Amino acid sequence: MNTSHTLKKIITGVLLSGGLAFAGAGITAATAAAQPGPIPLDAWPGCPNDHPQGPCHWCPGQALPPTGNHVTNPVVWDNNVCHTYYYVWFGQGNVAQNIWDGDDPPAPPPPPPPALINKDNCQQILGIFCPHA
Repeated sequence: MNTSHTLKKIITGVLLSGGLAFAGAGITAATAAAQPGPIPLDAWPGCPNDHPQGPCHWCPGQALPPTGNHVTNPVVWDNNVCHTYYYVWFGQGNVAQNIWDGDDPPAPPPPPPPALINKDNCQQILGIFCPHA
């Protein structure tokens, strides 16, 4: 048995595994350094994580708050001063359809009335599942 050949294989294996472990640690460190931290999924930019609808804060130089569509629903306010704003139900905003600028945003709209099923509209609503009463 050739001991020098076996020894070379062992040394090569150790070096390769050590090099791969070192490279893996370098990739992990680089990845960790590149990520600034977790991004909250429940809040818009400028809004607190525990209360994402507001009050939110915007100042000149920041991107305008997202409205869903800046073309058909732009934020229209004085871009030279800071603003405190709230996200509200669509149609209740005063600077965009869904953004209220200032204090005291409107309350959410009341829930729609429950759907009432009677023998006149039962067939339209339930179709074949309407009991014939």
